[in-house]
Amino acid sequence: MDFAEAQKEALGCTRCALSHSRTRVVFGEGPLNAELFIVGEAPGFNEDGEGSPFQGASGMLLDRLLASVGMRRDQVYLTTLVKCRPPGTPPRSPRPSEVSSCRPYLMVQIAAVDPRVIVALGELATRVLTGRKDPLSRIRGRAVPLDGRYVFPTLSLRKALYTPADRALLISDFGRLPELLAAERPATYETLNVPHQPDDGREPVQPGLW
Repeated sequence: MDFAEAQKEALGCTRCALSHSRTRVVFGEGPLNAELFIVGEAPGFNEDGEGSPFQGASGMLLDRLLASVGMRRDQVYLTTLVKCRPPGTPPRSPRPSEVSSCRPYLMVQIAAVDPRVIVALGELATRVLTGRKDPLSRIRGRAVPLDGRYVFPTLSLRKALYTPADRALLISDFGRLPELLAAERPATYETLNVPHQPDDGREPVQPGLW
């Protein structure tokens, strides 16, 4: 299945029960030559209404995080583990069977874009994309070489919105992305800790949402 076929199939997908709770399928968006690929957990209320990933307050936070490292939303491929909004207010986390149903679409997206770095937002995205059972607190901010690219686990946007300490960690993690994007693609499966370079005493550029 190629990218176009996957997108067409996903837009009418009924593989799991989430097809009954959605308004619109949120497949993903961004350039197919993007070097940075960001994966969240699932669409929320705003994403379900717009049919586009990372909307509302989470989207505003993401836009400011990207701007803090000199990037724009239209330079990045954005998607989620599942393409339909789970039920509940706030939505519950996707179930393993739902993640499995959507996994072929995610794998096609990654293969088509072939990014240098994949940012996994949150615990569930980290486990799915790294295949590891380590708690996020243990591997957050560490670049995991996998399939010729780096998976970079960090906190979820939703968690960071409501917890200032987590927001500070997310800012710090995003600040490391330029170095990681400039690095050579990995040739091993060992974990690589990308050193953080000092900013010559300048105040860091931080998102202005908070």
